[in-house]
Formats: sequence, C-alpha cells, structure tokens
Amino acid sequence: MTSVLTSAPLNAARETTLIPFSLWTAHGPEASVLAKAELPHLRAWLAQAQRVDVQVDKAQEPLLATLSPPHERAWAQTIGWPATDGGLPWAARAAAEHGLAATDASSLGWAFMTLCNWHVSNGQVTLGDPAYLQIDDATDATLFKAMQSFFAEDGIALHPYKPGQWLAQSPLLADLPTASLDRVIGRNIDPWLVGSHVAADALSPAAKVLRRLQNEMQMLLYTHPVNEGRSLTINSFWIHGTGAFPSDTTGRKQEPAVIQTLRASALQQDLIGWLEGWQHVDAHVVAPMLSRVAAGETQRLVLCGEYEFHVYDSASPSLWQRVRTHFAPTSLDTVLAVAPLKD
Repeated sequence: MTSVLTSAPLNAARETTLIPFSLWTAHGPEASVLAKAELPHLRAWLAQAQRVDVQVDKAQEPLLATLSPPHERAWAQTIGWPATDGGLPWAARAAAEHGLAATDASSLGWAFMTLCNWHVSNGQVTLGDPAYLQIDDATDATLFKAMQSFFAEDGIALHPYKPGQWLAQSPLLADLPTASLDRVIGRNIDPWLVGSHVAADALSPAAKVLRRLQNEMQMLLYTHPVNEGRSLTINSFWIHGTGAFPSDTTGRKQEPAVIQTLRASALQQDLIGWLEGWQHVDAHVVAPMLSRVAAGETQRLVLCGEYEFHVYDSASPSLWQRVRTHFAPTSLDTVLAVAPLKD
C-alpha cells in the first residue's frame, strides 16, 4: 500500500465520517457521468476542505489487492487498531460487544462464519451477496443445529449472532488471514479462499481445517431440506473478520460514523443506483457535516473505493483556494472516479 499527502495521521482526534464504496473505479465513460453529478453539498465540502491523505493498494501477486478492503483498513486505523491485512478482528469485537469474549488465551481467536451461495458457471465459482439469501430465524436455527457438531469436532465453537451469520471461536482463528466479504462478493472465490495466497503444500493447519469443513458443509447442504424450493441455495460458508481483539487499548480513538448507503449498488456495479445513493448521502450526511463545520466543529471525511481511500479535513479555505474554486470549481470526476489497479 502506498501513501501520499500524509501530513495528518488518520487517527487524529476529530469527528470522522467514513463512507465505504464512495469512490467509483472508472473504466472509461463513467467519469463524464460523475463530472455532472448533482451533489451540491459535496462540492461545497471540497471547496473548503483539504485532502490530507491518500492511501492506494500496491498491485501484488497473486491477489492483486489486499484481503481487507480500503474502508476496513481506514476504519481500523481510525479506532487505533494495528494494520493487519486480513486480520482485522471484527468478529472478536462483535463477540466482546455480545458478552461472549472470555479472558483465557484459548478463546482469543474469533471469526464470522457467514452462510452463502457459491454460484458455479463456466468452471468458475462466484460468491453471491449473502443478503440475497434472506435467511430467516427458523432456517438459521435449523442449519446451526445441523452444522455445529462438525465444527465442534475440530475445536471450533459456534455462537449465534444474526440470521445467516455466526461467531466462531477457536485458537485456530487468532492468526489466520482471511478475505473480507466485501472484497469477494461478485468475484471468483479461488484467489480468496483461506490460504490461497500460499502454495498448497504450505497451508497452515488452520487453513486445512477450514478448507475441509467447507467441503463437508457443501456436501451436507447439497441435499439439506432447507434448500427445497429456494431460488438461491445455501451451499457453503465464508470465513472472515478473523483475529484476536487487540489487548492494548491505549491508542483507541473515537469511533467513526460509517455510512453504508452505497455498498449494495457498488457491489452490483450499478452506477445509476450508486449516484442516487450519493444524492442521499449528500443531503443527509455531507450537508450536516457542513453545518457542524459552520458551527466551529472540525470534521473529517474519508472516501473509500475498491483499492484506495482519500482523507479530507475541514479547514478554512485560503484566499487563493476561494478564488480558484470560484473560477474553476472542482470537477467531481477528479474526486469520485479512480483508476483500476494495475500491475
């Protein structure tokens, strides 16, 4: 990951708004559409804010991207977590919030286990968005009962969390890098399976266990009654959010406001829906930020894309900035459109 304009650390103390999927990876004509976007409050913000940090992924084999997407890394930095790619302990935090995390070392490893659909087409397996499965409480309870014992045999304790997603607890999960759901949805899963970044003969014991469990659960789910009549079958699970909750909280910062409005349309590559979502964000998120700035409160805005994130701090615009903005306002395509990652 490369970084420029690092004049202010991301975890500097100020109220932060973080917007995942707010930068569009443009492959051509989309930029001209973005230039005309009706986002008056964002334009007003850009006229007075300063961009203080840009962090961009480095292309690297074999994944060409990080396991943890930019918005998760930016979020982790904001709250003072170590930047561990594929090891940001979101599940451990959820376990702690639900009173599940114990203090003995054997229970420090946590992960999300999310039920999902693996779609096979033309020899490629794609991870579908689990939200489309619409798993209800009864289906969740049935599958939890059917699958729990398989995990227990390998020393992995499962805990209900929400329909279609459970918390897994095991020492195996403390240091196991995994790819975020947001990184893999809509993509070929092969490069992102646990352990795929290393040679097959170099798989860790934890990765081997999880790979075998995925195969076993696929066989179990293939004929399971819960899939009768479903248009989208539940045929596997994804492990993510692995790690142990950081023991050192001395550097903990204020939790950012994380706005997920643009996630669904971005994952679907729906530019029109994404722009409509941005209009909502402009009116209901950016406009209140401008009001707080006018009231003397310092604000930070973090715009996140597929491979990079940009940090903007509120600031009093200089005379030159006001003149430049008046005669040559910022074109939104230069802010919202970013280039694809290249080797």
